[in-house]
Amino acid sequence: MQLTDTDDRPAPALPELDPGVELLETGASSGLEALHSLAIDAVLMRDGPALWVDAGRHAVTSTLRSLAPSDRVLDRIEIARGFTAYQHTALLRTVRYRIDNASPSVVVIPAVDAHYRGDDLQGVTGQEMLLGALADIARLAREADVPVLLTRQRANDFSEPVAALAERSIEYHETAFGPRFVGEDWETQVYPLGDGYVQTTLAFWEHVLAERAAMHGIAETPSTEVVAGGAH
Repeated sequence: MQLTDTDDRPAPALPELDPGVELLETGASSGLEALHSLAIDAVLMRDGPALWVDAGRHAVTSTLRSLAPSDRVLDRIEIARGFTAYQHTALLRTVRYRIDNASPSVVVIPAVDAHYRGDDLQGVTGQEMLLGALADIARLAREADVPVLLTRQRANDFSEPVAALAERSIEYHETAFGPRFVGEDWETQVYPLGDGYVQTTLAFWEHVLAERAAMHGIAETPSTEVVAGGAH
């Protein structure tokens, strides 16, 4: 169904995340605003928190604050950061246990391969640790029956197991006319404004998520201070 806003323009759309492992491919772009937007949209569309396992600094609270249409959305995003391969692995296992007490709307794991590329591992190779991490991700996706959204730091032979694990892939492209998502049977049409297009900026994503929030009766204005999963 094609939704429209009050001006009868086509309403902005984002790909809906289905249960299982989904890979967001961003190419040369960092795709952080797209990743943040998909996470917020999943919270809007479903009950339960977003559980975000960060590989450093991909969860940017200032961006989340700018994009989220409501503080109630931010309260439902729980962020944990791992700065080494061992911390990252431990957090993935913690998420599996956390699922026993919460039914998340989405699990977000950006740059899942990043920490396993280092040369500071002891007694095990990075590839072995990555495969172990992906096995944990496969189990939590199966046990929780929720979308698990991954990105990878680089698309190459090392991270090919990430692509192999994903049940679906979503390509994100930054174009001269605006952001574009492409899936197996789905493609975003950029949101038209007058006789031009909204560019790939925070303003675009704010508009998208405000429209999505209105669909679900969430329209309050965010406050000036944000706590996302305990992180300011």
